[in-house]
Amino acid sequence: MSEPLKVPIPPPGVARLRFVQTRGNWLSKLIDWRTMGKVSHVEAVMPDGSIIAALIGEGVVRKPGDYDTTSTSQIFVDVAMSSHALDLWTKYLESRLGRPYDMDAIVGIALHLNWHQRLGFICSMLLTLSLRKSCTFPVPLSEPAHEVTPRDLLLILSGHPSVTIHPKEERR
Repeated sequence: MSEPLKVPIPPPGVARLRFVQTRGNWLSKLIDWRTMGKVSHVEAVMPDGSIIAALIGEGVVRKPGDYDTTSTSQIFVDVAMSSHALDLWTKYLESRLGRPYDMDAIVGIALHLNWHQRLGFICSMLLTLSLRKSCTFPVPLSEPAHEVTPRDLLLILSGHPSVTIHPKEERR
């Protein structure tokens, strides 16, 4: 088992997203192929350093910051927020803990179909909706949240004025 990539605690007033690339995982390969992206998963780094993520087989869960031993690279994206917006972001993510993973949405993205499971989440949908809840993104977006891929979300954030994208880190 590999050592996890270091996941630093976000500074105050920042919502931190962690975009990762994982090698050898069939789902990551499907997402990479479909999106032509360099990231296959996104998750939230909470103010206490824990991670909230939508994971296959687990649904929406909270994990310790060092749980991930399979990612080969990561990109941190910091979104500056007021304390009120950060509170909305955090509460939204925590309110989704225990929800199921939405495999239908993954198949829908792969096949260009509007498939998704009611009340289920994929990683990028969870983070897209959390950013809508914090008023970082408009409501509605041009596409349904269940069709937003990790690459799409990274691209959307790259044009946002309150965002800092940190350099890509890779496992050595």
